[in-house]
Amino acid sequence: MKKLIVVAMLIGSVAYADTDVPGLVKLIENQPADMDRPAWKEKRRDAAKKLAQSKDKRAVPELIKLAENETFDIIGETAIEGLGNLGDPSAVPTLQKIVADPARDPHQKDLAKKALAKLGASATAAPPPPDKTPPPPDKTAPDLVAPPPDTTTITTTTTTTTTPPPDTTTSLLGGQKSPTDVPPLPELADDTLASYERVTFAGGTADFGYDTLRKRLSFDADVAGSYAKRVEREKMAWGANANVHVVTGLVNDSGPSQQRGAEVVAQGSGEARFYSGQIYGIGRAAVGLQMNYISDVDMGGNSVKFTHTYGDVEVALGGGYGRLLDIGAQIRVRRLARALDNNRALGKPIDAATSKKLQLTWWALRAERSGYRQLVATVAILREAGILLSEPDAGLTYEILNVLRDTQLFVRPSGFDANLTFGEGYLDRPDNNSANGRVEQLLANAGYGAQLDDDKLEISGTAYARLRLFAPDNTPSPWAAGATARMTRFTYGEHGDPFGALDLGADVMLSSDDLMMSDKELRIAGELGFTYWLNQASGVRLAGQVAEDRGALFIGAQLTATYGLLDGTFAR
Repeated sequence: MKKLIVVAMLIGSVAYADTDVPGLVKLIENQPADMDRPAWKEKRRDAAKKLAQSKDKRAVPELIKLAENETFDIIGETAIEGLGNLGDPSAVPTLQKIVADPARDPHQKDLAKKALAKLGASATAAPPPPDKTPPPPDKTAPDLVAPPPDTTTITTTTTTTTTPPPDTTTSLLGGQKSPTDVPPLPELADDTLASYERVTFAGGTADFGYDTLRKRLSFDADVAGSYAKRVEREKMAWGANANVHVVTGLVNDSGPSQQRGAEVVAQGSGEARFYSGQIYGIGRAAVGLQMNYISDVDMGGNSVKFTHTYGDVEVALGGGYGRLLDIGAQIRVRRLARALDNNRALGKPIDAATSKKLQLTWWALRAERSGYRQLVATVAILREAGILLSEPDAGLTYEILNVLRDTQLFVRPSGFDANLTFGEGYLDRPDNNSANGRVEQLLANAGYGAQLDDDKLEISGTAYARLRLFAPDNTPSPWAAGATARMTRFTYGEHGDPFGALDLGADVMLSSDDLMMSDKELRIAGELGFTYWLNQASGVRLAGQVAEDRGALFIGAQLTATYGLLDGTFAR
């Protein structure tokens, strides 16, 4: 028996000797000069694991320090578990403090409870014993003789201390306190596959001037706006689009001469789909209105004025197969996960629930002028879910911002969709145009999209065809068909900065209007372009185009360049 005890003691001594506790502590507390921060963080976690498994009591102070201070890194969880395994009662107050801390991560609190159970201690700290020391006499009161104690009545006074409510702010990014509240998130059904809502205002040109020599006032403007919303669910989908485009101009001379003109185009459409597996029924409706106004008064006072109005209304019913989704928001989540993984800060994969919460939070904050609240909310969601292992350093914060600000993640299609519909429409044209009245059409549409190579390569295409049916005698029965194909390669720098995009596209269109015995018209076009981002303020795009249109060959090139320097300032 004595021999067994001696052997056990020798084995324990060897185990202690194999663990360099001082060296591990030094590595945890000081970053080596020849090691970058991400690699050091990984080494710190490995060192903490070795301390927790060492059975060496010298590791207890360092593990206590890590358990108290590392509140958002997995190294803190390792330290908590290690304190339970080492069996040192000096860790009990620290573990009880973690359990009682309302701001502590729930998972770490559970680990602390388990560690206390291993130590045979309660998860709740025992209240301090009552202070039986009599209070000192009040030196400011008159010196009176105290009355004898009342031996018949004993009064117990209990003092209750009200703990203030926990701080509802979250410590983020270097210890700053920042509120993580966001506007109400959009409500989407649990079976929602994808959804988007877009509002766009575009100002082309706007000019206002006054010529003092000729006393001429001039004004022109080109503005447009659009709205689009779509919701894709498992059994049904619906979408709506609306846009308005206004072009107007005015030239007003000092005499009677005056020219005014305006064109207003408004369009709206909507559709609903009902799915059974990949097959669906579809209903569409569209309306369009165009108004042209011209007023021209020459120097002699002669005037030409007219207003033309065009209107279209159409409904269509049919069926189709497949589904094409815009997955740009999901790509943003995937890019975020890759950034965390590359920085060794990804504790676990981003699950579906967290992905949905991130995307809806970005949706709710899309109108923010800066990315600050998006960054704060994103970090808070990732830490709450246990996905982000530690508070992000400057490098990781920069990469997260690049992901949030990436403008190449909009309208990124994925899937295949094709449908065939029959449309009934009514056209209203000025001056008894032959196109007035009812129009029946057979309409076909198809679309395809794929995101490849870690979402850095996109292949997409569309195709359409239309044919007028039941045209009256001596009335044109035009048809048209066309297709487009695009391939885009997105490139990024080492830290997620957009580097450039190479795009290759081709278009083919074939049509016949049956007017004046005309032949069929064919147009084939191709384009190759590259956009190179010099910095956040500068970029260059070079594109070449080749087109063959009804026997004529067109060759062209386009160079667009913007260059700027980021602000450099100094003040003393």
